[in-house]
Amino acid sequence: MSKINQDSGKHHGNKKEVIKDLWGYCFDLIFCIKTTSKINQDSGKHQEDEEEVIKDDLWDRGLPSELLELILSKLIFVVDIKKFQAVCKTWRSINIPPPRQLPSPLPYADSSCPLLFQIMGFPTQEKHYKYRILHPLYNYTWDMDFPPQVSDGPKRIYFSKYGWSLMTRFFMQPFLFNPLTQEMIKLPTMPIFPWYSPCMLFTCPPSQPDCLVVAISGLDGSIYVHKLGEADWKKHDLKGRKMDLNFPRRLKHKSMIDCSFRPICHPILYQGLCCCLDWKRRLVVFDIQDIEHSWKEVFIPSPCMVSAHLTALVEHNGQLLVVVFGDGTERPCIFKLDLKRKLHVKMESLGKNALFISEGASFSQRAIVSGIGNKVFVPFLKKYTDFFRFYSLAIGKYHSFFDNLSSNDFRDMEFLPNSSWLPM
Repeated sequence: MSKINQDSGKHHGNKKEVIKDLWGYCFDLIFCIKTTSKINQDSGKHQEDEEEVIKDDLWDRGLPSELLELILSKLIFVVDIKKFQAVCKTWRSINIPPPRQLPSPLPYADSSCPLLFQIMGFPTQEKHYKYRILHPLYNYTWDMDFPPQVSDGPKRIYFSKYGWSLMTRFFMQPFLFNPLTQEMIKLPTMPIFPWYSPCMLFTCPPSQPDCLVVAISGLDGSIYVHKLGEADWKKHDLKGRKMDLNFPRRLKHKSMIDCSFRPICHPILYQGLCCCLDWKRRLVVFDIQDIEHSWKEVFIPSPCMVSAHLTALVEHNGQLLVVVFGDGTERPCIFKLDLKRKLHVKMESLGKNALFISEGASFSQRAIVSGIGNKVFVPFLKKYTDFFRFYSLAIGKYHSFFDNLSSNDFRDMEFLPNSSWLPM
């Protein structure tokens, strides 16, 4: 440690320089340890036992815990943290530092992993002034204030894409909001609001002139379309195809057919068509440019008989998937839909892709970051730790990048309400 003391004296107690020198000394020491281990391994088999003891002692007790904590505090990538913890028991016992408050989430908004956008508080609360952005891999959080134009009143997220979210204020005033830049586009109030969260989407980035906002209304059996820049919504009558957002009523006669349509997930665009799933697992498909003549209902056998906690439609490698999370004791069920044969096929693997599922955005993405492929990410946090949890299809359990614990269900986790992934 004499080198550190000399260097710290040269810089007259400059704390940053001392940390820099300490950091360099640390990596020099690690390099020496690795080199020494390699030389010892090549010296002969007769010294293997002695070398293992020396090597373990160097890793376990060669570095003070304060220095290990400093190293860990500089690691922001999950893969690096996991490698750090894999060195030995001593390194694995070092506590991960708490999430850091950073100046802006913009530098972390890229295609490698989406950020999570959450409105703080419950949707019915009047004081909805703040929102939070979370990074599932870095375990970073940003707490931010809503702009003054929309700071008051309860708010809800309906749909997210291209870094924007389609939201409402007071449950009747829709607007587009970019949580990263805080840009906002007000939309005209709808004549009859859909009153149910998974019934709205927008077709492309709001910066494009042909961006459309689509809302499925269950009160009058209509679909409303708004083109950005216009003054009002255009109503499309479904000609008697009544969509009731209330729970199904008990029918007096078994021969009567309940034709109500109650969406259970946000709609998506699939092969140029708008798709939405209802509580009976009926898939509704229509062309936004010709809604009245293109509306179709595809009846598909129920892929999951449990009471769904969260359901999503996802496009995955050109295929349409249904993802169902059960009542807290079930693992997620993933099914590939065959629309022509009206069948569903269970999927056992996502390959090199990862699924991101939430109330406002659900999508499949190529795993650019090592370690996130063949996993399902949902806004679940481990209770008392606030670590993100994910489901691994390969292992069949829920895990976290920040601890070595696993579980078969999500009863020990907290679901983040009123949240949505932010696909860019």
